[in-house]
Amino acid sequence: MRLGHALLLIPLAACAVQEAPTSSGKARFAEYPELLIAAFESSCTGPAQTFSRPERDLLECREYLPPEPTAAIILNYDGTTKDLPQLVVQFRTRSDGTGYLVENSVFLTVPQKSGPPLRIEREDARLSRTLDRLYRRAGGTPV
Repeated sequence: MRLGHALLLIPLAACAVQEAPTSSGKARFAEYPELLIAAFESSCTGPAQTFSRPERDLLECREYLPPEPTAAIILNYDGTTKDLPQLVVQFRTRSDGTGYLVENSVFLTVPQKSGPPLRIEREDARLSRTLDRLYRRAGGTPV
């Protein structure tokens, strides 16, 4: 299962009781994680996805969700239809003297009728396992 597909399950899984995640969403790499970055960028190419690099060490994929989960999220979080919710996946890298630490965050942004968008974070054990596998395949060690 591609990471993007696994991440789509977050809004739906957020309503269920969650088991404890298996990782912290962090991994250690001996060298700069070029393979991870390339894989992440190439996986964020769908018609509803946008890849960006807001900072040198911050990568981001934003994705609009299918209509049914979008409607449910708008209703559940008192959102607006003028700007739709998005699933955001971020990877931040930083050198720490012994290599590189990569931290991942996954959240929904839900634009509100007034005020700033809500940031909804949910932990998901299945997603944690998927991220751990991705980190290992890219040469990292999950923390």
